[in-house]
Amino acid sequence: MASERSEFRRRREVGEGNGVKNLPGSKTVLAISLLFAFFQSFVIQKGTMSEQKEARLPRLRLDLEYIPISYQGRRALLIRDPLDIIKEPVLLQGEAVELLGLIDGRREIQEIQAGMMRLRNGLFISAESISRLLDELEKAFILESGQLQHKRARLVQEYAALEVRPASHAGRSYPADRRALEKLLDQILTHSLPPGRTPGRMRALVAPHIDLQAGKRAYGRIYGLLRETPPPRTVLLLGTGHSLGPEYFSLTEKDFETPLGLVKTDRESVRCLASRAGRAAEANDFGHRGEHSLEIQLIFLQHIFGSGFRLIPVLCGSFQDHLAEAGRASDIPAVAPMLDSLGELLNKEGDEVLAVAGVDFSHVGPKFGHDRSAASMMAETRRHDERLIEALCRRDVSAFWLEVRQVKDTYNVCGFSSLACLLEALPPNWPGGQPIDYDIWREEATRSAVSFASIAFI
Repeated sequence: MASERSEFRRRREVGEGNGVKNLPGSKTVLAISLLFAFFQSFVIQKGTMSEQKEARLPRLRLDLEYIPISYQGRRALLIRDPLDIIKEPVLLQGEAVELLGLIDGRREIQEIQAGMMRLRNGLFISAESISRLLDELEKAFILESGQLQHKRARLVQEYAALEVRPASHAGRSYPADRRALEKLLDQILTHSLPPGRTPGRMRALVAPHIDLQAGKRAYGRIYGLLRETPPPRTVLLLGTGHSLGPEYFSLTEKDFETPLGLVKTDRESVRCLASRAGRAAEANDFGHRGEHSLEIQLIFLQHIFGSGFRLIPVLCGSFQDHLAEAGRASDIPAVAPMLDSLGELLNKEGDEVLAVAGVDFSHVGPKFGHDRSAASMMAETRRHDERLIEALCRRDVSAFWLEVRQVKDTYNVCGFSSLACLLEALPPNWPGGQPIDYDIWREEATRSAVSFASIAFI
């Protein structure tokens, strides 16, 4: 199962391309900062940590987005909550940023105090001051706590009761108004295709899930090409599960609604997959609630084909902890039955099914845990992506896995698991891939970047 390190890294990948550039002047920022033994400034009300917290403290939440940024000329950390338990972004500055690295659920306040003094070259800071700040972090739901678990459990229960998944990114990542969305998608689809492409029936495709404006050329080229394909009866939709727990998959029987209409989910197929996946799939479908990797593909599919096809939505968690001992995804015992079932499904549906993977590729720079800027990593990142794309197009399962293993996933390929599943699920008689587009989106505020590609199996 995924380690805390890979879990924490995956949390930082959520929502790339959104929000950071709008930070200056925002009234929604919550700032917490330490100056010597006191707070320099903060918006939330002060409080004291209860005396019962004398032993080990709650750990930092792993399901938040932690984004290093520069704010008003100072190093800072922006925290956002995909669950919306924290309603406003949180901006940490000063020693509070270093403090987060010490909150692991294993240390007592005195141990954190000693760690902070080491970071401050021996300058004294009282345990009481640290306790107050920890109390503020807990009240802000940045730390795991009983109250947080109660809120999270209530959200899971409320979502489980729904029969339809609402569009979580409508009005945020794309227009909530149908006409405005159709106009935007038409504009994206006007991007010209590379010369020499021969239209035909597309059996599978790889598309980004990055911000629509950042990836408009890649989206326009792959989905423009898809317009030459007859409408499928079924769409197998694979995507990165950015907020999944330790499980490998998340399945849902919910229908999906967007401003373009309602798409029915093939519940029978989903139940079959769930039965084969067993404990490899999450017990609930909460991971789908705020996930954008599938939703972004769905609006293009609806715009091109309408809403009459059946959907099989599958979110993929992390396989990275198995890079060393496995040579392909099916070498992971808990994953193999699910891949067999996906392959059987595609074989059974034949010409009536389209397989879609909504993924991005490398995530580089300080925002994603590197101590170098994305600019300094650009050449090696491109080479890594090129080798992955070549392996995908050749349908070389072993080469694809080996490329990520050799670099120990240094480049944080968030679509690795989804692409590994797609490669193994494709029937042997299906065609290889053709690279359609490749691009890199750069976020200057964090000196970071995300690469993405479009590939057609046609």
